[in-house]
Amino acid sequence: MNQDKNNTPEPKNANSEAEEISQEKASNSPSLGGGRGEAVRGEASPIIKDDEIDLIALVKTIWAGRKIIIYSVVVCAFIGLVYAFTSPAKYTASATLLPSAEKKGGNLGGLGALAGMAGINIGSMMGESSGIPAEIYPQVVNSYPFLNEFIHQKFNFEKYPQPISIYDYVLADTIASIGSTIKKYTIGLPWTLKNAVFTANQKEKDTVRIDYGVLSISQNELRALGMVRNIFKIEVDKKTDLVMVTVEVSEPILSAQFVQKGVALLQQYIINYKTQQARENLDFVQQRYDEKKSEYEEAQTAFFDYKDNHRNIVSERVNLEFQSLSDNYDIASTVYKGLAQQLEQAKIAVKEETPVFTVLEPVKVPNEKSAPRKGIILVVSVFLGGFLGLGIIFGRLMWVSFRKSKK
Repeated sequence: MNQDKNNTPEPKNANSEAEEISQEKASNSPSLGGGRGEAVRGEASPIIKDDEIDLIALVKTIWAGRKIIIYSVVVCAFIGLVYAFTSPAKYTASATLLPSAEKKGGNLGGLGALAGMAGINIGSMMGESSGIPAEIYPQVVNSYPFLNEFIHQKFNFEKYPQPISIYDYVLADTIASIGSTIKKYTIGLPWTLKNAVFTANQKEKDTVRIDYGVLSISQNELRALGMVRNIFKIEVDKKTDLVMVTVEVSEPILSAQFVQKGVALLQQYIINYKTQQARENLDFVQQRYDEKKSEYEEAQTAFFDYKDNHRNIVSERVNLEFQSLSDNYDIASTVYKGLAQQLEQAKIAVKEETPVFTVLEPVKVPNEKSAPRKGIILVVSVFLGGFLGLGIIFGRLMWVSFRKSKK
């Protein structure tokens, strides 16, 4: 009896049995650590086992942290919507040009066509193209002479009743607002006094500025040039040589005016570059022609006046003077007629060298906004929020595993 009593197991406590049952459930649970919170904290079974990804563990980890993903998506979507609805509207105007492609030398035929389909201009490589390649058009647009002339062209801004230039617009836009003025004379008073002193000294230096023969650009000009560089875009298709000029600003009519004026200036600059040598030759021939024309007219007048005055006089001296005036007249006439022919040839050469631009797509005033694109911003914000939430989840897992490896 005593032995039976000693071998009889003692009854377990109810609390201990409940703990054992909960531990067995936790150990047998298919989750990544026995619970939703543990999956996020990193106490789960590893997602990567034997260089393989456990998809079930991965999905359960993401599901356990779904609240984080939802919160991040909502926050990013809200920020995206705020940005989309508060950003100023932009309008884009464009024009497409086809420059003339003048050729010299032999015809490459089908080989040139095949090379053009591959985006290779064999004519330019072999020196057969007499025109300026379209690839340098962006450099022309971004050059200082082009931009400087562009910023001094007058346009119709909505804020002003009369057309003003971009330079004057930037200069007027530098006027400080009421808030900045108050801040300037309260918190920033020391810096205001400092700037006033240095500005006065700078003005005194400007009045006695020495011309060193180099280009000097003011800060306002730099701002105006930077504004044009930011809104003006020119793209060249290497296969077809099509040139697209695009401008994006906050006013629809202004964008069309910018493109129209930019295309006109671009054509003017390309024509000037292309015909510079021919025009210089024309100017030289024209100057010589004007000089010889006056000499020819003087020689002609002197010859015929002498002939009229000595018509019935027979004398060796008269004949000698008559022959001298006749020779001068013949020489002046020959030179004058030769220069007249050269002048006409020079004018023809200028016409031949002048490139012709074909406007395939003229500029039009845009009716629809090009930015901000609210739908695209919202989609990008949602995806960004999702990736951000996933990054937070896996970042916490990596941080927990890193802390465990340190212990």
